[in-house]
Amino acid sequence: MQANRKSMNENDNMILFSEVEGMCPFCSKSLLYVKDGIRRKIFEAAHIYPLNPTKEESLLLKNVEKLSQNVNDLNNLIALCRDCHKKFDSPRTIDEYKKLLIIKKEIIRRNERRADYHSYQIEAEIKIILNKLVENENELSPQILNLDALKVDEKANITLNRLTKRRIKSDVADYYFFVKEQFIMLDKECQYSFDTIASQVNTFYLKLKKNKHTQEEIYNHMAEWLSKKTENSSLEACKIIVSFFIQNCEVFS
Repeated sequence: MQANRKSMNENDNMILFSEVEGMCPFCSKSLLYVKDGIRRKIFEAAHIYPLNPTKEESLLLKNVEKLSQNVNDLNNLIALCRDCHKKFDSPRTIDEYKKLLIIKKEIIRRNERRADYHSYQIEAEIKIILNKLVENENELSPQILNLDALKVDEKANITLNRLTKRRIKSDVADYYFFVKEQFIMLDKECQYSFDTIASQVNTFYLKLKKNKHTQEEIYNHMAEWLSKKTENSSLEACKIIVSFFIQNCEVFS
C-alpha cells in the first residue's frame, strides 16, 4: 500500500529549518534566499527512510535503524536543499542514509536535552560574574593554581574530547581564582548565592548524567543551558564557569 506524503504546514517547516540551523546538512547551503525583498525557502522535507521504498531500496535498507515507524513523522524528516534532496533520493545509498540518520539522531537528542532548560533554574546573580568575565578579561591578574589542585585529569573519562579537556584545564588555570573571588564578593552582597548556584549546577549535571550523556555532551550542554538561562550570555564565559565547577567538584564529581 502506497503511503501519502504529509502536507507540511508552516510550523513543520519552521521546526525542520531551525533543527539544521538554516543550512543544508549535506552542502551547508543557506536554506533561504531573498527575492523582491522577501525571504523564500529553498529547502524540502526529505524522508530519511523513503516514503514508498522501491524493491531495491527495501532490500538495501532491510536491517537499518529507523527513527520512527511512521515515515511521515518529523523524526523521519530533515530539511535539505532541493539539489541535495534530489541527490539523496536518486540513487539512495546506505552511507548517505546512515549519515542523515546520525545527524537527525543528534538533533533529537539535542531537542530532548533542551526541553529540560525550563525546569532547571539558575540564580540571576550568576550573570554578574559572566559579565565580569567578559568585561574584565584584560584586567585579570594571573595566578598559578597548584598542580595538585588540578582535578580535571582525575575526573575526565574517555568520553571527553582531548581538546576539550585541554580547554577546561586552561580555563581552570587562568580563571579559577578570579571566579572564586567573584563568588565571595557576591556572597557578601547576597548571602548563600554561591551555595545556591552550585547546587543548581550540580542538579542539572546529575540530570544529564542520569540520562547517560557523555562528558563531552554534558560540558557543551551545561554551557549552552547557562547561556540560555542568562539571556544568551557569552558562551565562552559560560564554558569558563562550567570549568570552574568541574574543578570545584559540582560537575564530573
